Amino acid sequence: MSIPKKLFSLFTHFILFTGTACFAQTSKVEELLGQLHKSNDDTTTIRVLRKLSGAYTSVDPVKKFYYANQFRVLGEKNGLDSVVSAAYLDMGISYGIRGNLDSAMYYFNLGYKKAKESNYEIGMARGYSNIGYAFDQMDKKKDAIAQYEQALKIFKKLNIQKSINQVITNLGSIYFDIGEYRTADIYFRQVLENARSIPNNDMGLANAYFSLGNSSRKLNKPEEAMDFHQRSLAIRERIGDLNGVALSNWAIGVLYNNKKEYQKALSHLEIAINNNRILKNRYQESVALMSVANAMLGLKNYKKAEEAANAALARANEIKSKSLVAEALKVLVAVAKEQHKFEDALKFQSDLIAAKDSLDMKSVKKDVLVSDLKRVNSDVRTLEKANKKINSKNTDYRNVITSISFVSIVLALLLAFLYFQSAQRKKVNKLLNKQKQEIEDANEELSALNDELSKQMNIISEQNMELEKLNQVKNKFFSLVSHDLRGPMNTLKALFEMFRAGDLDREELGTFTIQLENTIATTTTFLNNLLEWSRNQLEGVVVRPSTIDLSQTIKDNIRLMDSQLMQKGITVENLVPASSLVFADHNMIDVVIRNLLSNAIKFCKTGDLIAFNALVKNDRLICSITDNGPGIAEEDLENLFNLSYVSRPGTAGERGYHIGLTLCKEMIGQNNGTIDVDSKAGMGTTFRISLPRG
Repeated sequence: MSIPKKLFSLFTHFILFTGTACFAQTSKVEELLGQLHKSNDDTTTIRVLRKLSGAYTSVDPVKKFYYANQFRVLGEKNGLDSVVSAAYLDMGISYGIRGNLDSAMYYFNLGYKKAKESNYEIGMARGYSNIGYAFDQMDKKKDAIAQYEQALKIFKKLNIQKSINQVITNLGSIYFDIGEYRTADIYFRQVLENARSIPNNDMGLANAYFSLGNSSRKLNKPEEAMDFHQRSLAIRERIGDLNGVALSNWAIGVLYNNKKEYQKALSHLEIAINNNRILKNRYQESVALMSVANAMLGLKNYKKAEEAANAALARANEIKSKSLVAEALKVLVAVAKEQHKFEDALKFQSDLIAAKDSLDMKSVKKDVLVSDLKRVNSDVRTLEKANKKINSKNTDYRNVITSISFVSIVLALLLAFLYFQSAQRKKVNKLLNKQKQEIEDANEELSALNDELSKQMNIISEQNMELEKLNQVKNKFFSLVSHDLRGPMNTLKALFEMFRAGDLDREELGTFTIQLENTIATTTTFLNNLLEWSRNQLEGVVVRPSTIDLSQTIKDNIRLMDSQLMQKGITVENLVPASSLVFADHNMIDVVIRNLLSNAIKFCKTGDLIAFNALVKNDRLICSITDNGPGIAEEDLENLFNLSYVSRPGTAGERGYHIGLTLCKEMIGQNNGTIDVDSKAGMGTTFRISLPRG
């Protein structure tokens, strides 16, 4: 079953006659909405709202109307007639897309009137073009041509190529509608040539390819038609033009119907119908439904063919389009005949004849040809006048050219003389330029060498600073070792010399033995810390974290220092709940707990209390070690965790070593933890360590 002849013409009027450019829709809309929320002044807001209205043309006509109405209100508020005119025209386009031509015409007339009052020429031209389109869709071809001609005059005067192309396309589409396909094809090819010369004109190219696809199909060039439509579809899909994608898919579906490849046709027609329903474009939905009916007729699925044809007729009646009603009735006649429902076919045929009579296509064709012939003759007369002026000017030019020729000969001789002199100067200049270039090359090489030397000097300077820091650490390290080891060793040496000389009896030796035990214990702790710190500084440490029971680690260290606690009469409470788990290196945390407990014992006196406690905060376990010893002076807190801090002796004269707290801070940091201290002189001290929970 072939598609009715007239049906091919209905989609050639695809441009919604806007004088503005379309945007790449979806991403552009999101960008514009972001700009709208940021704008504070009316001028910027109007500009963004106009772009939003344009962007929604091929995506959502209802939102197009909404944003157009918003910038209309701002235009009226600021007394901007051109903005108000553009808003009315965009509001009309919104209704035109949805096939509500009465409302579209109402707003087009408002837009044209406002533009004329303020002598806004672009608005007047857009008004003419839009009203012409509405007349065209209402099958008032003569009135449409009159409007298009007025628009074309203004657009040519203003030299707006995209708008000129649009009007020429619509004129070609009228020829297409009345069956003058060769004339239409000439118009469309002119449009394509113009569109290719305009930069950033994807929408114009897509429309030109679509128009040529339709005329090529009518001129029995199906392969050329398919190529044009596929090019058009590719562009429209890339820029997100829902309306254009619907049109191109419909046209490709028609070509597949003609080739009797009905399943391929239906896949494209389904996209066309879905897009038109999103856009609420009942006109184009009606035509696509007719093509679906013909595909179903070809597949002999008469039930679905009849459903699609009836739906198409319903849409045509909704928008009061006589030409669409006629085409839908033609399809219903064919469907009824195929089903041998001759009574229904006769009824549809009668309605079809009545619809065609009301269209009076012969009269329409005559009006179109006469009107356009007048326009062409007017253009010819304009060209003839221009040619006469050109011929008159040519005579004057010939006289001028004769005079100029004589002067040119004299100048040529003079130039020849000057040329020889110039040639000599050029040779000298060429030699000088060569030497200049050699000097510049040498300077560039020297500059590059200078840059490289500067870089090397910077590197050496940084290395020197790093070495200086390392040297300071080394000096501090050896000073610490020599000072803190020499004292205990000297004490031991003196004690043994006194004992050997008989200066000490057994009772005195026993007293000194207790002091000696404390000295050895603290010296051992110092050596252990020193070895750990040295390994950290010189070799680096491999951290092997695992799940540790912190409460048990604290118990083990309290037991280890039990003799010191008993000797000084200090009480230690482990209030950390059992199974308080942390994720850290067991040996490192053991060293930290031992150092903090040892420090607390050193500075507490008889009867004092040391308490371990813990709490959970999010994914961390925070352990505190609190004592009610003498506390730490405020000026010492800043350097407490580095080698600059000088420790005081303990309550029993115990030596203090710089390295312990420095080692604690480094080890806690290596286990993704933190350590801090709260203390005031005379009010005790609290150390807190924070570690990841196990």
